[in-house]
Amino acid sequence: MKYNENKFFVKFRASAIMPPQNFLKLSIFKPDWIVHCMFKLHLTQPQLTYAQQNYAALEAIPAMQRRRLSPLAKMALHGALTALAGNHADYIVWVSKYGDEQKTLDILKDVLQEQTPSPTQFSTSVHNAIAGLYSILCQDDTPSTSLSCEWTEALIEAYAILKSSTKVKRVLVVAYDQALPDLYSDASDFPAFSLATVVSLEEPNLEVLALSGSEHMESLAFYQFWQSVEEKPSVVRWKKC
Repeated sequence: MKYNENKFFVKFRASAIMPPQNFLKLSIFKPDWIVHCMFKLHLTQPQLTYAQQNYAALEAIPAMQRRRLSPLAKMALHGALTALAGNHADYIVWVSKYGDEQKTLDILKDVLQEQTPSPTQFSTSVHNAIAGLYSILCQDDTPSTSLSCEWTEALIEAYAILKSSTKVKRVLVVAYDQALPDLYSDASDFPAFSLATVVSLEEPNLEVLALSGSEHMESLAFYQFWQSVEEKPSVVRWKKC
Protein backbone atom coordinates (compact mmCIF):
# COMPACT_ATOMS: atom_id res chain seq x y z
CA MET A 1 0.00 0.00 0.00
CA LYS A 2 1.28 3.44 -0.92
CA TYR A 3 -0.07 6.60 0.66
CA ASN A 4 0.09 9.95 -1.11
CA GLU A 5 -1.47 13.03 0.52
CA ASN A 6 -5.26 12.51 0.63
CA LYS A 7 -5.22 9.38 -1.51
CA PHE A 8 -4.62 5.68 -0.94
CA PHE A 9 -3.20 3.63 -3.81
CA VAL A 10 -4.09 -0.01 -3.37
CA LYS A 11 -2.86 -2.81 -5.61
CA PHE A 12 -4.52 -6.21 -5.65
CA ARG A 13 -4.92 -9.23 -7.88
CA ALA A 14 -8.42 -9.73 -9.30
CA SER A 15 -8.23 -13.50 -8.92
CA ALA A 16 -5.96 -16.19 -7.60
CA ILE A 17 -5.10 -17.38 -11.13
CA MET A 18 -4.20 -13.95 -12.52
CA PRO A 19 -0.47 -13.48 -13.20
CA PRO A 20 1.31 -11.22 -10.70
CA GLN A 21 1.93 -8.56 -13.37
CA ASN A 22 -1.80 -8.12 -13.95
CA PHE A 23 -2.56 -6.06 -10.89
CA LEU A 24 -5.41 -3.59 -10.73
CA LYS A 25 -4.65 -0.17 -9.30
CA LEU A 26 -7.43 1.62 -7.46
CA SER A 27 -7.43 5.16 -6.22
CA ILE A 28 -9.45 5.62 -3.02
CA PHE A 29 -9.82 9.19 -1.81
CA LYS A 30 -9.94 9.86 1.91
CA PRO A 31 -12.51 12.47 3.01
CA ASP A 32 -10.88 15.76 4.02
CA TRP A 33 -12.27 15.55 7.55
CA ILE A 34 -10.23 12.42 8.22
CA VAL A 35 -6.96 14.05 7.19
CA HIS A 36 -7.76 17.55 8.47
CA CYS A 37 -10.22 17.12 11.31
CA MET A 38 -10.32 20.81 12.20
CA PHE A 39 -12.47 22.20 14.97
CA LYS A 40 -12.00 24.45 17.97
CA LEU A 41 -12.73 23.97 21.65
CA HIS A 42 -12.17 25.80 24.90
CA LEU A 43 -10.38 23.71 27.54
CA THR A 44 -10.00 24.47 31.20
CA GLN A 45 -6.52 23.80 32.59
CA PRO A 46 -6.00 20.03 32.12
CA GLN A 47 -5.51 18.22 35.44
CA LEU A 48 -2.84 15.50 35.32
CA THR A 49 -2.79 12.95 38.13
CA TYR A 50 -0.21 10.23 38.69
CA ALA A 51 -0.50 7.16 40.90
CA GLN A 52 0.18 7.39 44.65
CA GLN A 53 -0.42 11.11 44.81
CA ASN A 54 -2.41 12.61 47.65
CA TYR A 55 -5.95 12.25 46.30
CA ALA A 56 -7.33 15.20 48.23
CA ALA A 57 -10.39 15.49 45.99
CA LEU A 58 -11.57 12.05 47.18
CA GLU A 59 -12.02 13.21 50.77
CA ALA A 60 -15.70 13.78 50.01
CA ILE A 61 -16.12 10.01 49.50
CA PRO A 62 -16.57 7.97 52.72
CA ALA A 63 -13.30 6.35 53.82
CA MET A 64 -14.60 2.77 53.63
CA GLN A 65 -15.75 3.18 50.04
CA ARG A 66 -12.60 5.09 49.16
CA ARG A 67 -10.38 2.25 50.35
CA ARG A 68 -12.19 -0.21 48.08
CA LEU A 69 -11.38 1.77 44.96
CA SER A 70 -8.66 0.43 42.69
CA PRO A 71 -5.61 2.64 42.07
CA LEU A 72 -6.90 3.38 38.57
CA ALA A 73 -10.34 4.37 39.86
CA LYS A 74 -8.80 6.65 42.49
CA MET A 75 -6.77 8.49 39.85
CA ALA A 76 -9.72 8.84 37.47
CA LEU A 77 -12.15 10.06 40.13
CA HIS A 78 -9.60 12.45 41.63
CA GLY A 79 -8.90 13.92 38.19
CA ALA A 80 -12.61 14.30 37.44
CA LEU A 81 -13.39 16.00 40.75
CA THR A 82 -10.36 18.29 40.48
CA ALA A 83 -11.34 19.38 36.97
CA LEU A 84 -14.90 20.03 38.14
CA ALA A 85 -13.81 22.27 41.03
CA GLY A 86 -15.38 25.62 40.22
CA ASN A 87 -16.88 24.20 37.02
CA HIS A 88 -19.87 22.14 36.03
CA ALA A 89 -20.50 19.65 33.24
CA ASP A 90 -23.64 18.65 31.38
CA TYR A 91 -22.05 15.47 30.03
CA ILE A 92 -19.02 13.31 30.83
CA VAL A 93 -16.75 11.42 28.43
CA TRP A 94 -14.63 8.73 30.12
CA VAL A 95 -11.84 7.28 27.99
CA SER A 96 -9.30 4.51 28.56
CA LYS A 97 -7.44 2.33 26.08
CA TYR A 98 -7.12 -0.65 28.40
CA GLY A 99 -9.38 -0.08 31.38
CA ASP A 100 -8.65 -2.03 34.58
CA GLU A 101 -7.13 -4.95 32.69
CA GLN A 102 -5.48 -6.46 35.77
CA LYS A 103 -8.94 -7.26 37.13
CA THR A 104 -9.90 -8.95 33.87
CA LEU A 105 -6.73 -11.02 34.02
CA ASP A 106 -7.48 -12.07 37.60
CA ILE A 107 -10.96 -13.19 36.53
CA LEU A 108 -9.50 -15.26 33.70
CA LYS A 109 -7.06 -16.89 36.12
CA ASP A 110 -9.98 -17.85 38.38
CA VAL A 111 -11.81 -19.41 35.44
CA LEU A 112 -8.68 -21.29 34.40
CA GLN A 113 -8.38 -22.72 37.92
CA GLU A 114 -12.10 -23.63 37.87
CA GLN A 115 -12.89 -21.12 40.59
CA THR A 116 -15.97 -18.91 40.62
CA PRO A 117 -14.97 -15.34 39.72
CA SER A 118 -15.85 -12.68 42.25
CA PRO A 119 -19.06 -10.85 41.24
CA THR A 120 -17.62 -7.63 42.66
CA GLN A 121 -14.41 -8.13 40.72
CA PHE A 122 -16.39 -8.66 37.53
CA SER A 123 -18.71 -5.69 38.04
CA THR A 124 -15.77 -3.34 38.53
CA SER A 125 -13.76 -4.73 35.60
CA VAL A 126 -16.11 -3.66 32.81
CA HIS A 127 -15.09 -0.64 30.77
CA ASN A 128 -17.72 1.71 32.18
CA ALA A 129 -17.17 0.64 35.80
CA ILE A 130 -15.39 3.85 36.81
CA ALA A 131 -18.17 5.94 35.27
CA GLY A 132 -20.65 3.99 37.37
CA LEU A 133 -18.57 4.35 40.53
CA TYR A 134 -18.37 8.10 39.99
CA SER A 135 -22.14 8.36 39.56
CA ILE A 136 -22.83 6.33 42.72
CA LEU A 137 -20.14 7.65 45.05
CA CYS A 138 -20.46 11.29 44.00
CA GLN A 139 -24.25 11.12 43.65
CA ASP A 140 -24.01 12.68 40.20
CA ASP A 141 -26.49 11.56 37.53
CA THR A 142 -24.85 13.52 34.71
CA PRO A 143 -25.14 11.51 31.45
CA SER A 144 -21.88 9.90 30.38
CA THR A 145 -20.25 7.58 27.91
CA SER A 146 -17.18 5.33 28.25
CA LEU A 147 -14.88 4.81 25.28
CA SER A 148 -11.71 2.92 24.42
CA CYS A 149 -9.72 5.50 22.48
CA GLU A 150 -6.98 8.11 22.60
CA TRP A 151 -7.16 11.73 23.76
CA THR A 152 -7.91 13.37 20.42
CA GLU A 153 -10.80 10.99 19.77
CA ALA A 154 -12.16 11.89 23.20
CA LEU A 155 -12.13 15.56 22.19
CA ILE A 156 -13.90 14.67 18.95
CA GLU A 157 -16.60 12.86 20.95
CA ALA A 158 -17.00 15.87 23.22
CA TYR A 159 -17.19 18.22 20.24
CA ALA A 160 -19.85 16.07 18.57
CA ILE A 161 -21.94 16.11 21.76
CA LEU A 162 -21.61 19.88 22.11
CA LYS A 163 -22.63 20.45 18.48
CA SER A 164 -25.54 18.01 18.49
CA SER A 165 -27.24 18.97 21.76
CA THR A 166 -28.68 22.35 22.68
CA LYS A 167 -28.77 21.35 26.35
CA VAL A 168 -25.09 20.42 26.66
CA LYS A 169 -22.81 23.44 27.06
CA ARG A 170 -19.85 21.84 28.86
CA VAL A 171 -18.39 18.35 28.69
CA LEU A 172 -16.01 16.84 31.23
CA VAL A 173 -13.38 14.68 29.50
CA VAL A 174 -11.49 12.21 31.69
CA ALA A 175 -8.74 9.98 30.25
CA TYR A 176 -7.09 7.37 32.45
CA ASP A 177 -4.88 4.33 31.94
CA GLN A 178 -2.28 2.07 33.44
CA ALA A 179 0.22 -0.28 31.83
CA LEU A 180 -0.94 -3.73 30.78
CA PRO A 181 0.22 -6.67 32.91
CA ASP A 182 3.53 -8.17 31.75
CA LEU A 183 1.70 -11.28 30.53
CA TYR A 184 0.52 -9.41 27.44
CA SER A 185 2.95 -9.51 24.53
CA ASP A 186 2.20 -5.93 23.50
CA ALA A 187 2.54 -4.58 27.03
CA SER A 188 4.72 -1.50 27.33
CA ASP A 189 5.57 0.40 30.45
CA PHE A 190 4.22 3.87 31.13
CA PRO A 191 3.21 5.66 34.32
CA ALA A 192 -0.40 5.21 35.41
CA PHE A 193 -2.22 8.52 35.05
CA SER A 194 -5.46 10.40 34.57
CA LEU A 195 -5.98 13.61 32.60
CA ALA A 196 -9.17 15.64 32.92
CA THR A 197 -10.54 18.91 31.58
CA VAL A 198 -13.88 20.61 30.94
CA VAL A 199 -14.45 21.58 27.30
CA SER A 200 -16.92 23.96 25.66
CA LEU A 201 -17.39 25.88 22.42
CA GLU A 202 -17.05 29.30 24.04
CA GLU A 203 -13.88 31.35 23.44
CA PRO A 204 -11.84 28.47 21.98
CA ASN A 205 -8.21 28.12 22.99
CA LEU A 206 -7.40 24.87 21.16
CA GLU A 207 -7.65 23.85 17.52
CA VAL A 208 -7.67 20.13 16.71
CA LEU A 209 -6.05 19.56 13.34
CA ALA A 210 -6.03 15.79 12.85
CA LEU A 211 -6.72 12.41 14.37
CA SER A 212 -4.48 10.69 16.91
CA GLY A 213 -0.86 10.00 16.12
CA SER A 214 1.49 7.19 17.02
CA GLU A 215 2.26 8.07 20.65
CA HIS A 216 1.60 5.15 22.96
CA MET A 217 -0.20 7.40 25.43
CA GLU A 218 -1.39 10.47 23.56
CA SER A 219 -2.88 12.02 26.70
CA LEU A 220 0.60 12.49 28.18
CA ALA A 221 1.87 13.93 24.88
CA PHE A 222 -1.03 16.38 24.86
CA TYR A 223 -0.34 17.52 28.42
CA GLN A 224 3.29 18.15 27.52
CA PHE A 225 2.13 20.16 24.49
CA TRP A 226 -0.34 22.14 26.61
CA GLN A 227 2.29 23.01 29.22
CA SER A 228 4.74 24.22 26.59
CA VAL A 229 6.11 27.69 27.33
CA GLU A 230 6.04 28.68 23.66
CA GLU A 231 3.66 31.51 22.90
CA LYS A 232 1.47 29.44 20.58
CA PRO A 233 2.91 25.93 20.37
CA SER A 234 1.70 23.72 17.56
CA VAL A 235 2.19 20.05 16.70
CA VAL A 236 0.74 17.96 13.91
CA ARG A 237 -2.61 17.47 15.63
CA TRP A 238 -3.12 20.44 17.99
CA LYS A 239 -2.62 24.16 17.97
CA LYS A 240 -3.27 26.74 20.67
CA CYS A 241 -5.36 29.71 19.64
